[in-house]
Amino acid sequence: VEVFVSRCSSVCPHPASAMVAIKSISLIALLPAAAAMVHRPAGQCNFATEPDIPYFWDPSCAEDGMEMGCFADGIHTQCRFCGEGAYMEVFCPADLWCEFDNPPTVPYYWDARCVPGMLACNADGRHVHCRFCGEYPYNGTVHCPDNRHTVAPEARCEFANEPATPYFYDVTCEDGMVGCEADGKHLGCRFCGEGAYAEVNCPASLCTLPPSQQTGNPKHYWEPKCQQDTLHILGCLADGVHPQCRFCGSADYASIPCPE
Repeated sequence: VEVFVSRCSSVCPHPASAMVAIKSISLIALLPAAAAMVHRPAGQCNFATEPDIPYFWDPSCAEDGMEMGCFADGIHTQCRFCGEGAYMEVFCPADLWCEFDNPPTVPYYWDARCVPGMLACNADGRHVHCRFCGEYPYNGTVHCPDNRHTVAPEARCEFANEPATPYFYDVTCEDGMVGCEADGKHLGCRFCGEGAYAEVNCPASLCTLPPSQQTGNPKHYWEPKCQQDTLHILGCLADGVHPQCRFCGSADYASIPCPE
């Protein structure tokens, strides 16, 4: 720790950050090594010694590095520990830490609670915390946490004929939920936004904006009421293809609230 403090004195933004870093190092020393864990670079993390705890680059970490797991390398606030010991509540991005020889046909996520022999754990055959969820044979038994923390399969929906109703892959689908199993094959394939499925919100990912406009401002979302009345005209047709794709939240569209 003394060596680290000497090094940190020239790069840490303030003493509080140094204390967070020292606390992180102390916690690392108390955690057991992760068996068969394969480490790789993540974002711009820079460790003097590769840790035995999973980590990733999280832009949502606050500047002060005080959030759980942030400031993991003692240099970058966005470098974040996850998924083990004191950091179990921080989801690890499964697409970085699970390692499949072939893309799976079932959703998966990183479950810090997994132990050898637990249903659907060790999904990739390498990491016990890599876990299948949601689709058969795990529907009803292993629930996916949410769309943000679950990796959906590449072959998401398979229709004999392309439907007019919007659809997406929802890892939270369960038997009997409105719009789920839209293609009759995949439980997570879900209709949304129209007719009998109007209560199911379509994700902004249905918009076909160029990559440069998919993040940042103005933000966008899927608005099924677009062009149906005078309150739903501004910002619609944001991608030039779908009338329901709508800009929101800033600049000329500041008057349009973005959904949570």
